[in-house]
Amino acid sequence: MKTNFWTSTEYGGFMQALIQELGSLGIVAQQKFNLSEAAYRTALSTIERIILRIRQYIIYPMQIIFSLSIDRLKGRSENPVVVSTNTFFVPLIATFFNRKVIHLVYDLFPEAMIFSGKWKDGMIKAKIFRWIVNMTLKRSAMNVFLGQRLKEYVESVHGDLENSLIIPVGADSSPFEEFPKAKGQKIRVLYCGNFGNMHDSDTLFKYLKNNSPTGIEFVFHCTGPKRKALENFRDTQKLANTSSYSLDACLKVSNGLTHKDWIQIMNSAQVALVTMSEGSENVVMPSKTYSAMMAGQAILAIAPEGSDLVDLIKQTECGWWVNPGDISRLKDCIQEICQDKEAVTTYRKNAFKSAHESFGQDQLAKKWHKLIKSL
Repeated sequence: MKTNFWTSTEYGGFMQALIQELGSLGIVAQQKFNLSEAAYRTALSTIERIILRIRQYIIYPMQIIFSLSIDRLKGRSENPVVVSTNTFFVPLIATFFNRKVIHLVYDLFPEAMIFSGKWKDGMIKAKIFRWIVNMTLKRSAMNVFLGQRLKEYVESVHGDLENSLIIPVGADSSPFEEFPKAKGQKIRVLYCGNFGNMHDSDTLFKYLKNNSPTGIEFVFHCTGPKRKALENFRDTQKLANTSSYSLDACLKVSNGLTHKDWIQIMNSAQVALVTMSEGSENVVMPSKTYSAMMAGQAILAIAPEGSDLVDLIKQTECGWWVNPGDISRLKDCIQEICQDKEAVTTYRKNAFKSAHESFGQDQLAKKWHKLIKSL
């Protein structure tokens, strides 16, 4: 059996590992996309971002229409196809060309725009987006969600969905086969990946503005719309601060990474920082969490308690969580991270063990295999 995973922008190592594992189970799978991950991450100028949007919202839909039309003409439309919500309306288009569309719900619209503050509920375009998503959920052969709370929220908006199940995004385990040894005396808290509108930044900024932790550094290797806010905060605090406290000692901001450098940086950090703004628990589950756990990092989450992310931390006992805005709680967590090395090590080992047992693509491919074969 064959299947394709469609998305406008290439998914990284976890998808490559999933495709490889599916191959070992007898399913020939390919990832189909219009934009490479590198092209997406390096599009910084206004012109580059406009071209990116044209490729995502015009060229990519035309690409999948053409491909699925050819499949129908050649009698290949009986093979299931997986179409992600990147770009959000393309899964609906795909259902008109293939009866076995698996709708991979990575983002929920228009809620993602509403909770990020860009739109208001009740706007005409929000209603149109919600109608498109409702049609997609109903017409798809199966809807795959990343977490239980995400599924429950979608059902609270669109009604019960019998054609749905949960498969976490997981991570590629191959770069992190051994538990990394601690290096150096300073605790490194790493934020790696997109720093977007659905990610909380204010809680950390307010903490760093009024506290001067020692023995710890926050390292950001990130892209995304909130990176500029991060740089502005760093630069403003450096100008305003006249005390002996140096923000440079505990806050470092760097660019995105090559895959080789990413592995090295991941192995160098004891703790991963994962943030979610209020409301985002209804629409996202940060995939970076699984890679961090796979690399033996404990998780420090700034996220609403009623989220799949915090549920995961509680279930696996792999770290700490703080509600957005709770500066006092964040201060206590960072104090524990700095002073209780045994707790950090325990959480790291729990994260590593849970990720390798449950969230590697060797395990998740079995769920995908069962789903694809059932259609």
